[in-house]
Amino acid sequence: MNPSTAICAAKPHGDPHVTDVWFELLTHTALPAGAVVTKHDIGCDGRPSHLYLLQTPEYPHQVRGLSNFYSPIYGPTDDASIDSAKLTVLFKQIRSQNKRPATIQLAPLDTDSRFFATASKALRDAGWITADYFCFGNWFAELAEPGFSAYFSERSSQVRNTVTRARKKLDKDPSFSIAVLTTQGPALEQAIEDFTAVYNDSWKKPEPFPAFIPSLCRLAADMGWLRLGILELDGQPVAAQLWLVSSGTAYIVKLAYRQEYAKRTVGSVLTAHLMQYVIDTDSAHTIDYLIGDDSYKRDWTPLRRERRGIVAFNRSHPRGFVAAVKHIAGRQLKRIRTNRPFDSAP
Repeated sequence: MNPSTAICAAKPHGDPHVTDVWFELLTHTALPAGAVVTKHDIGCDGRPSHLYLLQTPEYPHQVRGLSNFYSPIYGPTDDASIDSAKLTVLFKQIRSQNKRPATIQLAPLDTDSRFFATASKALRDAGWITADYFCFGNWFAELAEPGFSAYFSERSSQVRNTVTRARKKLDKDPSFSIAVLTTQGPALEQAIEDFTAVYNDSWKKPEPFPAFIPSLCRLAADMGWLRLGILELDGQPVAAQLWLVSSGTAYIVKLAYRQEYAKRTVGSVLTAHLMQYVIDTDSAHTIDYLIGDDSYKRDWTPLRRERRGIVAFNRSHPRGFVAAVKHIAGRQLKRIRTNRPFDSAP
């Protein structure tokens, strides 16, 4: 039996960030003008697995996976049903097309996924020179036992005491409220407006694609993923967080609060409230902070893994060959500097 066919019996994972609707959302709301997206079926046994690729005017000599700064992970829509032969043929076609690209870049990737190993081999089999590189750290938590109480008891005493004291003080304020929006309707539209207002009044940079987050909220509501938390004080929203929940994992997408309310710990209170919601109501067993090594993430998620990318160089393209030489030479030089192999010489 073909190994790839045997693996087709496995279930696809339920990460919203590698679904057709996610890639369609990126295509329609978060790409630069002139970008071209192509969709390729690399599935086996009639079971589709779509790989979305991207080319932009800014990088005309590069093919990329359809991802950007909104993407915590990239890959095919069904990691379990990849046909490695189809993937190799695709990479051969890209390498030999008339306006052949110099490089292919696929990122950010889960190094434990089947796609990471399969894509690396398929690229090499198709004649590309490959290397991988660090993208960012990803902090997460795996719950040892069900229930928010058990999870919260494992957090540091500083976090527990700070959140508990802040919540008690807020509960005494009659203007305090928290809402978690999950479905479509007028309340969601108001919550999206509230989220946008808080985000724009926080320390965060303005969204480069303003339509993306509102569209994601509506899509997530339709798909059953949405957990949009809004904390209000003094008659206005002062903290807001966008989470997605799917297949037992809670993904923390965006968070913000008005800085003048920082001393009242509104951000941490809302985080704790949503943690309790997704653990006790949604039965989430994994909490995923997605992108970056921000220090506050360690308070809630003690585990860390890396997301990496694959870059492939087209040796038959002048730009690709030069880029490969520079990349390989740079890595060798860094390795020499890091290991300092000559320090022990007389």
